Amino acid sequence: MVLVVFILLSILIGWFVPRLLVRRIPGRLAVPVAILAALALGAGAVWLGAQGFDLAGIEDADSAFARGFNAWKIMLLVAPASALQTRRELQKVTA
Repeated sequence: MVLVVFILLSILIGWFVPRLLVRRIPGRLAVPVAILAALALGAGAVWLGAQGFDLAGIEDADSAFARGFNAWKIMLLVAPASALQTRRELQKVTA
C-alpha cells in the first residue's frame, strides 16, 4: 500500500508541476527549472509521506522512505516528458 501511494504521488507531481511551471516561467530555462522543481518537491513529499506513515504506525519511516525513493525514480522519466510536451504545445500555439 505504501509503495502504491508513493507511485501515484510521484506520477502526479511529476506530471502536473512541470506543466504548471513551464507555462509560467518565460525563456529557455523553463524546462530545466520545472524539472528540478518537480524533483525537489517530489523528494520532499516522499520524506513527509514516510514520516506520516511512521506516525500513523503503518510502516517504519526508514523503510517507507526507501520505498518512496524507489517510486520517486519514476519522476526522472515523467517530469522531463511532461515539461517538454508542454513546451512543444506552447510553441505550436505561438507558431
